[in-house]
Amino acid sequence: MKYLFILIPVLNILLLTGCEQELPLPPNNAVPREVVYSELVANDIPEVRVGKSKPVGPGINTGFDLVENADVQLMDKNGQPLEALTYVKDSSNAMSVYRGKITLDAGKNYKIRVTVPGLKTVNAMASIPPPFKVELLDTLRTLLNGRPVLRFHFTVNPIPGVKQYLVMEALKQSVITDTTFSYRGMRYKKSEHDSLYQRVKHMPGCNPKKDSSFLNDYLRIPCYTQDENADNNQIGGLNENYNSILFTQAGKPLTTYFYINATALSSNPAEAIAPVGRVLVYVKSVSKEYYDFLLTYEKVKRNPGLNSLIQAIQLKSNTQGGLGIVGGSYQKLYYLYYDKL
Repeated sequence: MKYLFILIPVLNILLLTGCEQELPLPPNNAVPREVVYSELVANDIPEVRVGKSKPVGPGINTGFDLVENADVQLMDKNGQPLEALTYVKDSSNAMSVYRGKITLDAGKNYKIRVTVPGLKTVNAMASIPPPFKVELLDTLRTLLNGRPVLRFHFTVNPIPGVKQYLVMEALKQSVITDTTFSYRGMRYKKSEHDSLYQRVKHMPGCNPKKDSSFLNDYLRIPCYTQDENADNNQIGGLNENYNSILFTQAGKPLTTYFYINATALSSNPAEAIAPVGRVLVYVKSVSKEYYDFLLTYEKVKRNPGLNSLIQAIQLKSNTQGGLGIVGGSYQKLYYLYYDKL
């Protein structure tokens, strides 16, 4: 009888592999759509990323087409134009970047309108939350379920009569360091003129200076929570890692521990886990639409919908006429320096 039990799974495997064949995808006549992403941050300038969706097919990657001829308008809540955003060439971004010059105000609503020739115009409204108070009580290097982590002890105070949607996350920002020096009244970079630097570095007036430049290049650091009140518990367990930790706050102070993976704090050239740079820890109050987008993104991360037995999850969106999200954010930012810059 034991042979029967062995043969049954083997036959099942043979039957399944015998039925495998490569099926051609049907023709895809989907019309490309605008993809718009923006986080409008209080006390910062507006930045909007724009792309164009592509049909799924053999040999087509899943990225977006760049759009360098969009008309991107920032408006007030009534639709009155405030400024036209300017295209900025940025090869480090997967989408085309448009930036403005106006400083965005906390507690205000803004409208974004994006027009791309040949595509449907996209409109989106975002509300930037009012200022809020965060206290960092302490930090501690420790272990969490065997992982090395850095723990932050935060208290977030409520705003009377306002429901707050809180996001905690951490990034590692890359940096490049270089030495500049003077020669015959001109400043040079050592990386570009090393032979000249070696000749003149001991001469009077060389005046070498080490400079650090932070890049538009970020590594997302896995973060964790042990707080049962976190909305992440709708998605997975307390021992899982997340892009961000999410809380809904209504009327009561929130005191919680926020953990980030400590392996990314400092760079180790032998392992190349994290770039040389600085760590950015954010505590944000965001608009409801943006919060819903981030929460469903965490769900999509765990269930991409490729299993036919599980219903696919659709990302939340507020971009009428296209795809994507435009959110509002008021944020507290903490800089941590572990690498020698």
